[in-house]
Amino acid sequence: MANVDTNSWRYKFKLFIKNKLALVGLIILIFIFVLVFFGPALSGYDPFNVDFSVKLQAPSADHFLGTDNYGRDVMSRIFTGARYTLLAAVVSVVIGLILGAPLGVISGYFGRKVDLIIMRFVDILLAFPPLILAMAIVSGLGPSLLNAAVAIGISYIPIFARMARSRAISVKNMDYIQSAIALGSSRMRIILTDVLPNSMTPLIVQATIYTGYGILWVASLSFIGLGAKLPIPEWGLMIAEGRQYIISGEWWMTVFPGLFIMLGVTGFTLIGDGIREVINPKLRLK
Repeated sequence: MANVDTNSWRYKFKLFIKNKLALVGLIILIFIFVLVFFGPALSGYDPFNVDFSVKLQAPSADHFLGTDNYGRDVMSRIFTGARYTLLAAVVSVVIGLILGAPLGVISGYFGRKVDLIIMRFVDILLAFPPLILAMAIVSGLGPSLLNAAVAIGISYIPIFARMARSRAISVKNMDYIQSAIALGSSRMRIILTDVLPNSMTPLIVQATIYTGYGILWVASLSFIGLGAKLPIPEWGLMIAEGRQYIISGEWWMTVFPGLFIMLGVTGFTLIGDGIREVINPKLRLK
C-alpha cells in the first residue's frame, strides 16, 4: 500500500470534502461568490432603477423576490449588495490580520517588556466588545462603508494578536528556530521567515470564521446608520429600509436580505470549522 503524504494539499482537501458540514459551507461560499461576480447580470434588472409603478410588489414571476418601496427589484439589489457586504467583511479581516498578527508574533517572540507593553495595549482593546468598539470608532471617523470596515478591522486586532502571540511562543522554541539563531540569523529575519509563516495556520482558520462575523457586523453598522449609505444596496441597509413595511405585510424587503446574511455567516463559519479539523488531527479523532 502506497504511503500517503498527510501534509499534501490534495490529502487535506480530501479530508475537507469528507466533512459534510464543511462541504455545505463551501457550496454556500461558491454561491455567494457567483453573486459577487455575476449577480447583477443574472438578476436582469438594474438595482438602482426606480419605478414607482411597481413599488412594493410581492414576489412574482416578474420579480422573484419582490420590489421595494421605490420599485427597485429586491433580488437585483441583494445580488449587487453581495459585493459591498462581502468586500467590507474581507477588508475588515485583512486589516485585523495585517495589524494584529505581527503585533502578536513580536510580542510572543521577544517576551518580557515588549510582550508586556503590546499585551497591555491589546487588553485595552479587548475590554470592549468588538461591535461596540467598532461603533465607537466609526462614529469618530464618520459613517461610511469603508469606515465601517476599518472600524471592524481595528476591533479584530486584539483577536488576531493574542492568537499569533500564543502560536509564536510555541514556535520560537522549535529546533529549527534555535538552529537559525545558532547560525547567526537576525531576529527580524527569523520572525519574518520562520516564526510568522509558521504561525499563520490557526490565523487562517480564525480569519475565515471572522469574515462571516464581519458580514454580520457590517450589516449591523449599516442597519443603525453607521455603515453604507443610500443608494448602496448593502444587505443591512436593505433591512433598515424595509423594516417599517413589515407591519403592513411587505415582509420580503427584510426577510430576503436577512436570509442572505445568515447564509454568508453560516458558510464562512462551516468552512472555518472544516479547515480547523483538517489542520488539527485531534479534532478528527473525536
